Formats: sequence, C-alpha cells, structure tokens
Amino acid sequence: MIINPIKKRRVEKRLTQVDLALLVGVSQVYISQFETGGLIPSESEAKKITEILGIDEETLNRELHQFYEARKKELKKRIEGGASILAPQNGGG
Repeated sequence: MIINPIKKRRVEKRLTQVDLALLVGVSQVYISQFETGGLIPSESEAKKITEILGIDEETLNRELHQFYEARKKELKKRIEGGASILAPQNGGG
C-alpha cells in the first residue's frame, strides 16, 4: 500500500488528523481526503501543512505527485485485473 506523504509526516509528528486539521484551519474530513488522494491541498493549505510538518513545499509537491502517480497505477492494475472498483459490495444493488 502506498502511503501519502502528508499522512507519513503527520504520524511521525504524532499528530492526529484532527490535530492537523485544527492547525491548518480545515476539517478532519479534508485532512482525510488529502491523505487518500480524494482532494489536493490548495496552495495556502499546502504552505501551512509544510510549515507544520517541517518540510519544504518543493519536497511536498514532489512526494504528492509521486503518490498520485503510484495511486493511479494501482487503480489501473486493479481495473485491468478484473476487479471492478465500481462493483456493489455484498451483492447489493
């Protein structure tokens, strides 16, 4: 499994998603979405995150790009392997 660089550094700093959200000025749901790749932090949010986590913006941007590319590859493999990411779970529908 690929770990988002925001989550990796947040955990290293012993911060919860709620802690980081409070410091950045967003909700915990936003932090969760950043970490899963559902949302990309805005420029101002990325700046706050880098200051809090003690990394430079260039490093964060590079690592996020690598994360998103690896995540896309992972999803493509899953689709090509026949596992549908859209199939209903537990036979529901």
